[in-house]
Amino acid sequence: MLNNVRGDRRDFLKRSATVVAGAAAFPLLSPRRARADRSAKGELGLVGADHVGLTVPDIGEAVAWFRDVMGATAPLSFGPIGDPHGTLMQDLLGVDPRAVIDEIAVLRIGDSANIELFQYEAPDQRRTHPRNSDWSGHHIAFYVTDIDTAVAYLDAKGVQKFLGPFPLTAGPAAGQTINYFKTPFGTYIELISYPKGMAYQVPSVKPLWSPKLNGFDSEVTTVPGLLGIDHVGITVPDVAAAAAWFEDVLGGINPLTFGPFSDPTGDFMHQLVDVDPRAVVDQIRMVRAGNGPGVELFQYEAPDQDDTFRKNSDWGGHHIAFYVRHIEKAVEYLQAKGAQKRFGPFAVTAGPAAGQTINYFRTPFGTDIELISYPHGMAYQATATIPLWDPRDNHP
Repeated sequence: MLNNVRGDRRDFLKRSATVVAGAAAFPLLSPRRARADRSAKGELGLVGADHVGLTVPDIGEAVAWFRDVMGATAPLSFGPIGDPHGTLMQDLLGVDPRAVIDEIAVLRIGDSANIELFQYEAPDQRRTHPRNSDWSGHHIAFYVTDIDTAVAYLDAKGVQKFLGPFPLTAGPAAGQTINYFKTPFGTYIELISYPKGMAYQVPSVKPLWSPKLNGFDSEVTTVPGLLGIDHVGITVPDVAAAAAWFEDVLGGINPLTFGPFSDPTGDFMHQLVDVDPRAVVDQIRMVRAGNGPGVELFQYEAPDQDDTFRKNSDWGGHHIAFYVRHIEKAVEYLQAKGAQKRFGPFAVTAGPAAGQTINYFRTPFGTDIELISYPHGMAYQATATIPLWDPRDNHP
Protein backbone atom coordinates (compact mmCIF):
# COMPACT_ATOMS: atom_id res chain seq x y z
CA MET A 1 0.00 0.00 0.00
CA LEU A 2 1.52 3.30 -1.10
CA ASN A 3 1.86 6.16 1.33
CA ASN A 4 0.36 8.79 -0.96
CA VAL A 5 0.45 12.55 -0.66
CA ARG A 6 -2.92 13.88 0.35
CA GLY A 7 -3.90 17.40 1.28
CA ASP A 8 -0.92 19.43 2.43
CA ARG A 9 1.88 19.38 -0.13
CA ARG A 10 4.39 19.59 2.67
CA ASP A 11 3.61 15.92 3.33
CA PHE A 12 5.48 15.01 0.14
CA LEU A 13 8.49 12.79 0.80
CA LYS A 14 7.74 12.78 4.54
CA ARG A 15 6.74 9.17 4.84
CA SER A 16 8.90 7.03 7.04
CA ALA A 17 11.02 4.43 5.33
CA THR A 18 13.97 2.20 5.89
CA VAL A 19 17.35 3.63 6.80
CA VAL A 20 19.88 1.06 5.70
CA ALA A 21 22.92 1.04 7.92
CA GLY A 22 25.25 -0.25 5.28
CA ALA A 23 28.48 0.96 6.83
CA ALA A 24 31.50 -0.45 5.06
CA ALA A 25 35.03 -0.66 6.37
CA PHE A 26 37.54 0.56 3.80
CA PRO A 27 41.31 0.31 4.12
CA LEU A 28 43.11 3.51 5.03
CA LEU A 29 45.80 4.74 2.72
CA SER A 30 48.49 7.28 3.36
CA PRO A 31 47.27 10.88 3.34
CA ARG A 32 48.48 13.50 0.90
CA ARG A 33 46.67 14.04 -2.34
CA ALA A 34 45.07 10.63 -2.32
CA ARG A 35 42.99 11.18 0.77
CA ALA A 36 39.95 10.10 -1.23
CA ASP A 37 41.64 6.75 -1.82
CA ARG A 38 40.78 5.81 1.77
CA SER A 39 37.44 4.54 0.48
CA ALA A 40 39.04 2.20 -2.07
CA LYS A 41 38.04 -1.41 -1.63
CA GLY A 42 40.19 -4.37 -2.55
CA GLU A 43 41.57 -4.47 -6.07
CA LEU A 44 38.97 -2.05 -7.38
CA GLY A 45 40.79 0.98 -5.97
CA LEU A 46 37.76 3.20 -6.53
CA VAL A 47 38.31 6.80 -5.45
CA GLY A 48 34.96 8.41 -6.28
CA ALA A 49 32.84 9.86 -9.08
CA ASP A 50 34.97 11.70 -11.63
CA HIS A 51 32.25 13.01 -13.94
CA VAL A 52 28.77 12.51 -15.31
CA GLY A 53 28.47 12.25 -19.08
CA LEU A 54 25.49 13.76 -20.95
CA THR A 55 24.59 13.65 -24.64
CA VAL A 56 23.02 16.93 -25.78
CA PRO A 57 21.57 18.12 -29.11
CA ASP A 58 23.87 21.14 -29.49
CA ILE A 59 27.09 21.14 -27.50
CA GLY A 60 27.76 24.80 -28.24
CA GLU A 61 24.41 25.76 -26.75
CA ALA A 62 24.94 23.55 -23.70
CA VAL A 63 28.47 24.83 -23.00
CA ALA A 64 27.31 28.44 -23.41
CA TRP A 65 24.40 27.83 -21.03
CA PHE A 66 26.58 26.32 -18.31
CA ARG A 67 29.05 29.19 -18.68
CA ASP A 68 26.47 31.97 -18.71
CA VAL A 69 24.04 30.63 -16.13
CA MET A 70 26.26 28.62 -13.79
CA GLY A 71 29.69 30.16 -14.32
CA ALA A 72 31.26 26.92 -15.52
CA THR A 73 34.65 26.70 -17.16
CA ALA A 74 35.39 24.28 -20.00
CA PRO A 75 39.15 23.61 -19.93
CA LEU A 76 39.00 20.42 -21.99
CA SER A 77 37.37 19.81 -25.37
CA PHE A 78 38.24 17.34 -28.11
CA GLY A 79 36.83 15.50 -31.10
CA PRO A 80 35.52 14.54 -33.56
CA ILE A 81 35.78 10.81 -32.94
CA GLY A 82 34.54 8.11 -35.29
CA ASP A 83 35.44 4.87 -37.05
CA PRO A 84 34.12 5.02 -40.63
CA HIS A 85 34.82 1.38 -41.47
CA GLY A 86 35.26 -0.62 -38.26
CA THR A 87 33.36 -1.33 -35.04
CA LEU A 88 35.35 0.71 -32.53
CA MET A 89 32.42 2.99 -31.62
CA GLN A 90 30.15 0.02 -30.98
CA ASP A 91 32.78 -1.91 -29.04
CA LEU A 92 33.96 1.06 -26.97
CA LEU A 93 30.68 2.90 -26.28
CA GLY A 94 27.83 0.59 -27.25
CA VAL A 95 26.59 2.83 -30.08
CA ASP A 96 25.99 2.26 -33.81
CA PRO A 97 29.28 1.49 -35.58
CA ARG A 98 28.78 4.54 -37.82
CA ALA A 99 28.07 6.91 -34.93
CA VAL A 100 30.32 9.96 -34.75
CA ILE A 101 31.09 12.10 -31.72
CA ASP A 102 31.28 15.61 -33.14
CA GLU A 103 32.76 17.03 -29.96
CA ILE A 104 33.28 16.37 -26.26
CA ALA A 105 33.55 19.23 -23.77
CA VAL A 106 34.31 18.69 -20.09
CA LEU A 107 33.10 21.33 -17.64
CA ARG A 108 34.00 22.21 -14.10
CA ILE A 109 31.42 23.77 -11.79
CA GLY A 110 32.50 24.15 -8.16
CA ASP A 111 34.71 21.68 -6.30
CA SER A 112 33.22 18.28 -7.10
CA ALA A 113 32.69 15.96 -10.05
CA ASN A 114 32.79 17.37 -13.56
CA ILE A 115 30.25 17.30 -16.42
CA GLU A 116 31.23 15.72 -19.74
CA LEU A 117 29.07 16.88 -22.65
CA PHE A 118 28.80 14.92 -25.92
CA GLN A 119 27.35 15.82 -29.29
CA TYR A 120 26.75 12.76 -31.44
CA GLU A 121 25.56 11.95 -34.93
CA ALA A 122 24.20 8.41 -35.30
CA PRO A 123 21.94 6.63 -37.81
CA ASP A 124 19.66 5.39 -35.01
CA GLN A 125 19.82 8.45 -32.74
CA ARG A 126 16.73 9.16 -30.65
CA ARG A 127 16.00 12.88 -30.59
CA THR A 128 13.54 13.19 -27.76
CA HIS A 129 14.33 13.94 -24.13
CA PRO A 130 13.55 11.41 -21.37
CA ARG A 131 11.37 12.47 -18.45
CA ASN A 132 12.44 11.85 -14.87
CA SER A 133 10.00 8.92 -14.68
CA ASP A 134 11.42 7.14 -17.77
CA TRP A 135 13.97 4.37 -17.39
CA SER A 136 16.55 6.73 -18.88
CA GLY A 137 15.47 9.62 -16.68
CA HIS A 138 18.29 11.43 -14.91
CA HIS A 139 19.27 14.68 -13.25
CA ILE A 140 22.33 16.38 -11.74
CA ALA A 141 22.02 17.85 -8.24
CA PHE A 142 24.24 20.71 -7.06
CA TYR A 143 24.76 21.50 -3.40
CA VAL A 144 24.18 25.15 -2.43
CA THR A 145 24.67 26.74 0.98
CA ASP A 146 21.64 29.07 0.70
CA ILE A 147 18.96 27.54 -1.47
CA ASP A 148 16.63 30.55 -1.47
CA THR A 149 19.36 32.81 -2.84
CA ALA A 150 20.52 30.23 -5.39
CA VAL A 151 16.98 29.56 -6.60
CA ALA A 152 16.36 33.28 -6.97
CA TYR A 153 19.54 33.57 -9.03
CA LEU A 154 18.56 30.82 -11.49
CA ASP A 155 15.02 32.20 -11.66
CA ALA A 156 16.40 35.62 -12.57
CA LYS A 157 18.47 33.95 -15.30
CA GLY A 158 15.25 32.68 -16.87
CA VAL A 159 15.84 28.99 -16.15
CA GLN A 160 12.65 26.92 -16.21
CA LYS A 161 11.83 26.33 -12.55
CA PHE A 162 9.59 23.76 -10.93
CA LEU A 163 7.89 23.87 -7.54
CA GLY A 164 10.16 24.90 -4.70
CA PRO A 165 12.27 25.42 -2.77
CA PHE A 166 10.70 22.37 -1.15
CA PRO A 167 11.79 21.33 2.37
CA LEU A 168 11.58 17.76 3.63
CA THR A 169 10.54 17.94 7.25
CA ALA A 170 10.01 14.30 8.28
CA GLY A 171 11.37 10.85 7.50
CA PRO A 172 15.01 9.79 7.00
CA ALA A 173 15.68 12.48 4.36
CA ALA A 174 14.36 15.30 6.56
CA GLY A 175 16.68 18.26 6.62
CA GLN A 176 17.15 18.68 2.88
CA THR A 177 15.49 21.31 0.69
CA ILE A 178 15.30 20.86 -3.07
CA ASN A 179 14.29 22.60 -6.30
CA TYR A 180 14.34 21.15 -9.81
CA PHE A 181 15.05 23.13 -13.00
CA LYS A 182 15.14 22.22 -16.69
CA THR A 183 17.78 23.41 -19.13
CA PRO A 184 17.06 24.43 -22.74
CA PHE A 185 18.81 21.25 -23.91
CA GLY A 186 16.59 18.87 -21.95
CA THR A 187 18.73 18.11 -18.88
CA TYR A 188 17.18 18.43 -15.45
CA ILE A 189 19.25 19.97 -12.70
CA GLU A 190 18.45 20.14 -9.01
CA LEU A 191 19.58 22.48 -6.28
CA ILE A 192 19.83 20.81 -2.88
CA SER A 193 20.82 22.02 0.57
CA TYR A 194 20.98 20.34 3.98
CA PRO A 195 22.99 22.73 6.16
CA LYS A 196 22.34 20.74 9.33
CA GLY A 197 22.49 17.31 7.75
CA MET A 198 19.63 14.83 7.35
CA ALA A 199 17.69 12.70 9.80
CA TYR A 200 19.22 9.39 8.67
CA GLN A 201 22.65 10.56 9.85
CA VAL A 202 23.08 8.75 13.16
CA PRO A 203 26.36 7.45 14.63
CA SER A 204 25.77 3.87 13.44
CA VAL A 205 25.39 4.87 9.77
CA LYS A 206 28.22 5.87 7.44
CA PRO A 207 26.75 8.91 5.68
CA LEU A 208 26.65 9.91 2.06
CA TRP A 209 29.54 12.03 0.83
CA SER A 210 28.84 15.76 0.60
CA PRO A 211 30.57 18.60 -1.27
CA LYS A 212 30.59 20.40 2.08
CA LEU A 213 33.54 18.19 3.00
CA ASN A 214 35.65 20.04 0.44
CA GLY A 215 35.00 23.37 2.14
CA PHE A 216 32.51 26.19 1.86
CA ASP A 217 34.24 28.37 -0.71
CA SER A 218 32.03 28.83 -3.76
CA GLU A 219 34.51 28.55 -6.65
CA VAL A 220 34.33 28.22 -10.43
CA THR A 221 30.67 29.19 -10.45
CA THR A 222 28.44 32.25 -10.48
CA VAL A 223 25.59 30.56 -8.61
CA PRO A 224 25.57 31.97 -5.06
CA GLY A 225 26.81 29.40 -2.54
CA LEU A 226 27.19 26.55 -5.06
CA LEU A 227 29.82 24.05 -3.83
CA GLY A 228 29.63 21.35 -6.50
CA ILE A 229 27.72 18.26 -7.60
CA ASP A 230 26.04 16.51 -4.68
CA HIS A 231 24.63 13.52 -6.54
CA VAL A 232 23.49 12.15 -9.88
CA GLY A 233 19.92 10.87 -10.07
CA ILE A 234 18.98 8.01 -12.40
CA THR A 235 15.71 6.15 -12.88
CA VAL A 236 16.03 2.37 -13.04
CA PRO A 237 13.63 -0.55 -13.62
CA ASP A 238 14.37 -2.22 -10.26
CA VAL A 239 15.83 0.01 -7.55
CA ALA A 240 16.74 -2.83 -5.19
CA ALA A 241 18.60 -4.69 -7.94
CA ALA A 242 20.45 -1.53 -9.00
CA ALA A 243 21.48 -0.75 -5.42
CA ALA A 244 22.65 -4.35 -5.02
CA TRP A 245 24.76 -3.98 -8.20
CA PHE A 246 26.47 -0.89 -6.84
CA GLU A 247 27.13 -2.68 -3.57
CA ASP A 248 28.36 -5.96 -5.03
CA VAL A 249 30.30 -4.65 -8.04
CA LEU A 250 31.53 -1.22 -6.93
CA GLY A 251 31.65 -1.81 -3.18
CA GLY A 252 29.08 0.91 -2.53
CA ILE A 253 26.83 1.41 0.46
CA ASN A 254 23.16 2.41 0.63
CA PRO A 255 22.72 4.48 3.81
CA LEU A 256 19.48 6.25 2.85
CA THR A 257 16.25 4.75 1.50
CA PHE A 258 12.84 6.40 1.41
CA GLY A 259 9.46 6.38 -0.36
CA PRO A 260 6.98 5.54 -1.78
CA PHE A 261 5.21 8.78 -2.60
CA SER A 262 2.70 10.14 -5.07
CA ASP A 263 -0.21 12.55 -5.40
CA PRO A 264 -3.29 10.50 -6.39
CA THR A 265 -5.60 13.43 -7.16
CA GLY A 266 -3.55 16.58 -7.76
CA ASP A 267 -0.72 17.75 -10.01
CA PHE A 268 2.01 17.92 -7.36
CA MET A 269 4.25 15.36 -9.04
CA HIS A 270 4.12 17.30 -12.28
CA GLN A 271 4.83 20.59 -10.55
CA LEU A 272 7.75 19.28 -8.51
CA VAL A 273 9.63 16.95 -10.90
CA ASP A 274 7.88 17.40 -14.29
CA VAL A 275 6.35 13.92 -14.57
CA ASP A 276 2.82 12.71 -15.23
CA PRO A 277 0.54 13.79 -12.36
CA ARG A 278 -0.30 10.13 -11.66
CA ALA A 279 3.33 9.03 -11.54
CA VAL A 280 4.41 7.19 -8.39
CA VAL A 281 7.94 6.98 -7.00
CA ASP A 282 8.02 3.50 -5.50
CA GLN A 283 11.34 4.05 -3.77
CA ILE A 284 14.50 6.16 -3.74
CA ARG A 285 17.85 4.75 -2.68
CA MET A 286 20.93 6.89 -2.19
CA VAL A 287 24.21 5.07 -2.85
CA ARG A 288 27.73 6.08 -1.91
CA ALA A 289 30.73 4.71 -3.82
CA GLY A 290 34.01 6.14 -2.61
CA ASN A 291 34.42 9.82 -1.80
CA GLY A 292 32.46 11.88 -4.28
CA PRO A 293 28.91 12.59 -5.44
CA GLY A 294 26.43 9.84 -4.66
CA VAL A 295 24.02 8.09 -7.02
CA GLU A 296 20.31 8.60 -6.34
CA LEU A 297 18.34 5.63 -7.67
CA PHE A 298 14.63 6.04 -8.45
CA GLN A 299 12.00 3.44 -9.26
CA TYR A 300 8.91 4.99 -10.84
CA GLU A 301 5.53 3.88 -12.06
CA ALA A 302 3.96 6.27 -14.59
CA PRO A 303 1.21 6.02 -17.23
CA ASP A 304 3.54 7.41 -19.92
CA GLN A 305 6.74 5.72 -18.77
CA ASP A 306 9.25 4.89 -21.50
CA ASP A 307 10.63 1.51 -20.41
CA THR A 308 13.48 1.41 -22.90
CA PHE A 309 17.14 2.31 -22.40
CA ARG A 310 18.92 5.14 -24.21
CA LYS A 311 22.18 4.56 -26.01
CA ASN A 312 25.09 6.87 -25.29
CA SER A 313 24.50 8.44 -28.72
CA ASP A 314 20.84 9.34 -28.02
CA TRP A 315 19.72 12.69 -26.70
CA GLY A 316 19.48 12.03 -23.00
CA GLY A 317 22.18 9.36 -23.14
CA HIS A 318 24.25 9.46 -19.98
CA HIS A 319 26.90 7.64 -17.99
CA ILE A 320 28.66 7.95 -14.64
CA ALA A 321 32.45 7.75 -14.49
CA PHE A 322 34.40 6.66 -11.41
CA TYR A 323 38.08 7.36 -10.90
CA VAL A 324 40.23 4.31 -10.07
CA ARG A 325 43.89 4.22 -9.10
CA HIS A 326 44.97 1.28 -11.29
CA ILE A 327 42.61 0.77 -14.19
CA GLU A 328 43.90 -2.62 -15.33
CA LYS A 329 43.38 -4.08 -11.86
CA ALA A 330 40.00 -2.36 -11.54
CA VAL A 331 38.80 -3.71 -14.89
CA GLU A 332 39.88 -7.22 -13.93
CA TYR A 333 38.09 -6.83 -10.61
CA LEU A 334 34.81 -5.79 -12.25
CA GLN A 335 35.05 -8.62 -14.77
CA ALA A 336 35.54 -11.08 -11.92
CA LYS A 337 32.34 -9.64 -10.44
CA GLY A 338 30.51 -10.47 -13.66
CA ALA A 339 30.22 -6.89 -14.92
CA GLN A 340 29.69 -6.66 -18.70
CA LYS A 341 32.77 -4.96 -20.07
CA ARG A 342 32.93 -2.97 -23.26
CA PHE A 343 36.20 -2.59 -25.20
CA GLY A 344 39.16 -1.50 -23.10
CA PRO A 345 41.03 -0.43 -21.13
CA PHE A 346 41.42 2.22 -23.83
CA ALA A 347 44.33 4.63 -23.46
CA VAL A 348 44.11 8.12 -24.95
CA THR A 349 47.63 8.85 -26.16
CA ALA A 350 47.27 12.05 -28.22
CA GLY A 351 45.45 15.35 -28.03
CA PRO A 352 44.35 17.37 -24.98
CA ALA A 353 42.84 14.32 -23.21
CA ALA A 354 46.05 12.29 -23.51
CA GLY A 355 46.95 10.66 -20.22
CA GLN A 356 43.54 9.18 -19.43
CA THR A 357 42.57 5.54 -19.79
CA ILE A 358 38.92 4.49 -19.81
CA ASN A 359 36.66 1.46 -19.89
CA TYR A 360 32.87 1.47 -20.12
CA PHE A 361 30.71 -1.26 -18.59
CA ARG A 362 27.10 -2.15 -19.28
CA THR A 363 24.79 -2.45 -16.29
CA PRO A 364 21.49 -4.30 -15.82
CA PHE A 365 19.74 -0.95 -15.24
CA GLY A 366 20.66 0.80 -18.50
CA THR A 367 23.19 3.40 -17.38
CA ASP A 368 26.75 2.75 -18.49
CA ILE A 369 29.42 2.99 -15.80
CA GLU A 370 32.87 4.14 -16.85
CA LEU A 371 36.16 3.56 -15.09
CA ILE A 372 38.72 6.29 -15.70
CA SER A 373 42.28 6.87 -14.54
CA TYR A 374 44.87 9.55 -15.27
CA PRO A 375 47.54 9.00 -12.62
CA HIS A 376 49.89 11.57 -14.18
CA GLY A 377 47.21 14.04 -15.26
CA MET A 378 46.16 14.95 -18.81
CA ALA A 379 47.82 16.97 -21.55
CA TYR A 380 45.35 19.88 -21.42
CA GLN A 381 46.57 20.76 -17.91
CA ALA A 382 49.79 22.24 -19.31
CA THR A 383 47.85 25.27 -20.56
CA ALA A 384 44.62 25.29 -18.52
CA THR A 385 44.13 28.31 -16.26
CA ILE A 386 41.61 26.38 -14.15
CA PRO A 387 41.80 22.58 -14.39
CA LEU A 388 38.97 20.13 -14.03
CA TRP A 389 38.19 18.93 -10.52
CA ASP A 390 40.19 15.85 -9.57
CA PRO A 391 38.34 13.36 -7.31
CA ARG A 392 41.66 12.54 -5.65
CA ASP A 393 41.32 15.97 -4.02
CA ASN A 394 38.00 15.13 -2.36
CA HIS A 395 37.99 15.14 1.42
CA PRO A 396 36.58 11.93 2.95
